[in-house]
Amino acid sequence: MAAMSKVSLVFSLLGFLVIAVMTPSANALRKSLVLGGKSDVANVKANREIQELGRYCVEQFNQRGQSEEGNVESIAKTDTDMSNPLRFSRVVSAQKQVVAGTKYYLRIEVTQPNGSTRMFDSVVVIQPWLHSKQLLGFTPVVSPIY
Repeated sequence: MAAMSKVSLVFSLLGFLVIAVMTPSANALRKSLVLGGKSDVANVKANREIQELGRYCVEQFNQRGQSEEGNVESIAKTDTDMSNPLRFSRVVSAQKQVVAGTKYYLRIEVTQPNGSTRMFDSVVVIQPWLHSKQLLGFTPVVSPIY
């Protein structure tokens, strides 16, 4: 009789283990724990931190455009006069990746000096323990030709 209850207990525990492994939340947790993998940032429109990060990227791009350190190729592609810099509108999508810090991949909508809007892809790395935030890339999105 005692052996039957031990077998029953083992099967019950195995059943709970299978349920725990197969649930969507367990799968989501397992995916988010992949080191170095990109993950989508939820609710980008309402995420103040992400929106401020997008604003930072546009400001950094504008500053680089007015200095000798600017990415000349990227600036040339924007067809903008840097005396009238780009204006941040919003971050439309974001992904993050855990590296030596957190690397963010942002799709940013800006308003150009002529009033039209344009999308840019931006990459920025934050290392809070170093109080470091660095813009790595800011390139215009090439719209598909139909």
